[in-house]
Amino acid sequence: MIKKTTTATFKDGSYAGEYDWQGGIPLSSGESIEVTLNDEKIIYRLVDKRTSLEVSGDDQVVNTSYLFEQSV
Repeated sequence: MIKKTTTATFKDGSYAGEYDWQGGIPLSSGESIEVTLNDEKIIYRLVDKRTSLEVSGDDQVVNTSYLFEQSV
């Protein structure tokens, strides 16, 4: 069985912090994402994406982490 975790870290701006993205979002490095927070639109660029796979018997654990920086 595949078990998947996704973590998104926003380095700066009003949405700075680390978030658990259950289910994940398929993104590639360099893509942008628009976050709307309290009627403010903040553009972030994905600067790093890392994925690891751990195999344990019949289980596969996939961990994906995203690192975003605010675009100017």
